[in-house]
Amino acid sequence: MHNESGKEASSLNVAEANNYLGLNLYKLLSKEKGNVFFSPFSLSAAFAMLFYGAEKETAEEMRNVLGYKIANIEDQELKSSYQKLLDEIEKSPDSYTLTTANSVVSQSKFPVRKEYKSLLNDFFKAYLWEVDFAREIEKSIQLINEWVSSKTQKMIPKLLKSLNPATVMVLLNAVYFKGFWLNQFSKEKTTLEKFNIRGEKKNYKKVEMMHIKERFPLLRNQSYKALELPYKGGDISMLILLPNLANGLKDLESSLSYNFLQDLKQNMRETRVNVAIPKFKIDYSKSLKDAFQNLGVRKVFNFEAQLGGLSEESAGLYASDVIHQAVIEVNEEGSQAAAATAIPIARSLPPEFIADHPFMFVIYNTRNNLIYFMGRVEEL
Repeated sequence: MHNESGKEASSLNVAEANNYLGLNLYKLLSKEKGNVFFSPFSLSAAFAMLFYGAEKETAEEMRNVLGYKIANIEDQELKSSYQKLLDEIEKSPDSYTLTTANSVVSQSKFPVRKEYKSLLNDFFKAYLWEVDFAREIEKSIQLINEWVSSKTQKMIPKLLKSLNPATVMVLLNAVYFKGFWLNQFSKEKTTLEKFNIRGEKKNYKKVEMMHIKERFPLLRNQSYKALELPYKGGDISMLILLPNLANGLKDLESSLSYNFLQDLKQNMRETRVNVAIPKFKIDYSKSLKDAFQNLGVRKVFNFEAQLGGLSEESAGLYASDVIHQAVIEVNEEGSQAAAATAIPIARSLPPEFIADHPFMFVIYNTRNNLIYFMGRVEEL
């Protein structure tokens, strides 16, 4: 991968690291029942900023879990890769809206290293500002929530409910996506149909099901089908993985490796297909501290954290939590989101892709396979 042009190799490597973290986190979160939705990219960006404040074992744990090691990314390369990636996102076409914003809020007069500030500014385009957590905790929370709300077009109005007054720094990343299907679903064809909740026997609910018959990249194998629905603009798609069995999502989830996107794309074929997927909205809000500790990021969350890259006064400095919220709405026109071989035979009936039971999905960049959002729909 490193022998390609510098730009391509670096954005592909960051995508590989991002997707490694994304799938590992997805597998943890999907152990609980219900819908899941989060942004690997948002979490990767926030942790990349924290990584540059970390040292020694604290940095090493993060290097492993964030996928830098497996994707073979050098520390210096990571900064410029993010810079390029954020530049590319800023240049996204008018046909969809994809915005990402980084910010670092610190306690007024807390001594953040100059080098750290300029690194955040230069490479992560991070907006740095100071508040008084100690004296004005409610006002600080309100300011942070207003920033997130403005960056997500008000889809996430209240990320933070509370904060410890001993907080000295909050690292923020917000991602907002609004896309329109290249082939829009006709509202007239949307009908009420049964959806099998959590794949449980006799557990059905009537939901609004959207229909379209069109050519899409499709893959069919013994255990699941994969369908790609492109958005206008050409480089972002939603990929839906639908198990053949109504209760087959668990098996499908456990079978995926972190580079499943590459494997799938090699085997998908443009096929005229009869598609039905439900309209859905997921609002997923969760502290991910336990999940990251489970994955192996531990030191940064306790008093042993080595965060000398962030401040000269780093003794006793540690990350207290990871708060993540992601919202998605999918309808006939497309998706709004914030926070995997068919051989067609002439005249045969088109294959069907009827998502009337639990499925997983990703929204990703088709040029470098970077997953912006991923989740699953189990209940509606």
